[in-house]
Amino acid sequence: MAIAIGVVLLAAGLGGGYFLGAYLTKVSATTIDVTEAGSTLLEPLMDLWGPNYTKLVNSHVIVSPGPGGSTIGQTEAEAGTIDIGGSDAYVANPKSEGVVDLPVAISSQLIVYDLSEDSALNGHHLNLNGTILAEIYEGTITNWDDPAIVAANPSVTMPNEPITPVVRSDGGGDTFLFSTYCDMSYAGWTYGNSTKDFIAPNPTVPGAQSGSGNSGEIGALLNYTGSVGYVGVSYMSTIVNQSKLQYAAIGDNAANTKLGGNVTANASAQDNYILWNSTDVGEDASLGLARLNYAADGLAVNIELGGSPAGPTTWSKGGGGTNPTTQDPDPYPIVNLEYTIVKTSPANPSHQAYVVDFLEWAISYGNYNSTGQESFWIHKVGFLPLTAQVQGLDQEVLSTISIAS
Repeated sequence: MAIAIGVVLLAAGLGGGYFLGAYLTKVSATTIDVTEAGSTLLEPLMDLWGPNYTKLVNSHVIVSPGPGGSTIGQTEAEAGTIDIGGSDAYVANPKSEGVVDLPVAISSQLIVYDLSEDSALNGHHLNLNGTILAEIYEGTITNWDDPAIVAANPSVTMPNEPITPVVRSDGGGDTFLFSTYCDMSYAGWTYGNSTKDFIAPNPTVPGAQSGSGNSGEIGALLNYTGSVGYVGVSYMSTIVNQSKLQYAAIGDNAANTKLGGNVTANASAQDNYILWNSTDVGEDASLGLARLNYAADGLAVNIELGGSPAGPTTWSKGGGGTNPTTQDPDPYPIVNLEYTIVKTSPANPSHQAYVVDFLEWAISYGNYNSTGQESFWIHKVGFLPLTAQVQGLDQEVLSTISIAS
């Protein structure tokens, strides 16, 4: 059963919350610049939200998104050099940094590869899982016809071709997502995980190529036949429009009914491979958000880990992913909350009123249209809208930010 995404947005706003200009007692006669930078996975959505907020809500407020990677989003928001930091990873201790973690949408990640020179694989989605991917990025699996990959793909003949892993050259939150998946799938993963490092170091496997941001990673994939990398779903249209690139069906390494709890060291017993689709992304989000507790977690929740918060978790290294249930049998494994990071006590509380108003619009009308369906903007980038539960918690978070008229 996919996550419930339909809510009713009354004219009065979300739960009595959002009014157009709710935090503004007057509209500025001069242009107000609201600056945002960070996550390149979130950037395409911000590129849609910004001008539409200006057009539909406040013509004097210009929201200016920018890239840089989630590390930039976090550090510059904490420093107060930008108004909003975009991040795929939450800030571990937001109160001590003087910021809040504010989820704004549900995203996911694709595993993308280029085997275009093998015509037999054209149009075919390979099966890959966390064990295989971790061993590729640890340097253990180096060829596409490795026995583990062959076992995962019995219906095709894998080419005798070297694998070129592609990584991010910047501090990308996509590395946060990928490292979490590898760490929970493979006990030998050495590059950290989200609950320990938050944005884990980029893998340094010999022969790896790199790119800055998601677009840079796609560029590197296109430059190297035999390459594989991790790319945010908001770049799906770019991927499907490149004939050389394809994305994989991803295995959930959890002990579940389809596997009978058996996944061998080389992944040969894996048979639950899930090709990206919004329904199965919703299933994983449903499982992950079931444990969301604002008082305990401060909205710092990793959906990949079944809703594990920033503190101690119940999962063990190499212990598998989100456990499917009867209601949610096919959760797509690499799913995430997209965060905005905002100062709670900004230097200019009057300016911050415009920042807060934009964010409240984003979590309400930016996620859902007037009929309670996911917004055009959310759908266009392949995201899912927030649940009503998360929207309500976001309202609590926004109320802690110091603003002035």
